Amino acid sequence: MSVEMLFSKTAGRHERLLKRQFENPLFGDVKIEPFDIQDARRRDSEEVEHFINEFRDLVQQVTELKPSADVELVLKLKESLDKTYEMSAGLAGDQAEIREMIKRLLGMMMQSMWKAVGNDAMGISKLEMEEQARQAHFALMEYPFIADLLSPDNIINEAMMVPSLLSEKTEVAVLAMQLFEPEQQQLIYQQAVELLKGLDDSHERVINANQRLQDIASVMASANQQPG
Repeated sequence: MSVEMLFSKTAGRHERLLKRQFENPLFGDVKIEPFDIQDARRRDSEEVEHFINEFRDLVQQVTELKPSADVELVLKLKESLDKTYEMSAGLAGDQAEIREMIKRLLGMMMQSMWKAVGNDAMGISKLEMEEQARQAHFALMEYPFIADLLSPDNIINEAMMVPSLLSEKTEVAVLAMQLFEPEQQQLIYQQAVELLKGLDDSHERVINANQRLQDIASVMASANQQPG
């Protein structure tokens, strides 16, 4: 059995990092052995176990929330649910059911907040903007690379960022680039150009990376054309 066949279809963030590097010249000459995959899978499994325990505690706090609860407590729990959704997006296995549960819990809390603002136009506008922003953010979390990129654990460090970005598909790379400021985009582009110099242009990974470089350039050109 080849090493490549050992990777999980629903890998967690540590195993995904190895999958990106496997036989990928963008990361240099990285040797990945079966025991590396086993170790990454163990770490991912421990993350899931830790997450589930914390999630149970959070669900209990939310479900025990009284209608008369302090606004600060409600906001704190809502923020915790948002962060929990982000965490679940990067975990190993199929966590879709948990993410749906988080959405339902957030929906319940938002209903209370809608009742609290009543007919206040400013309050209504603020809640509408918050819900739109959350939906957009959660949509981004459906892409494992973006979930890893935004993870507070910094699983994709500075050295890994550019080769990882160039290893993604067009749609993901374009969305990821839009998360950066123009100055950061320019730096990423320059680093990508330097990284690709001297690599074998006939290698499939390098061919795809050069295409991603063009995608990055298109994102930057589009941003420059927008009115300031």
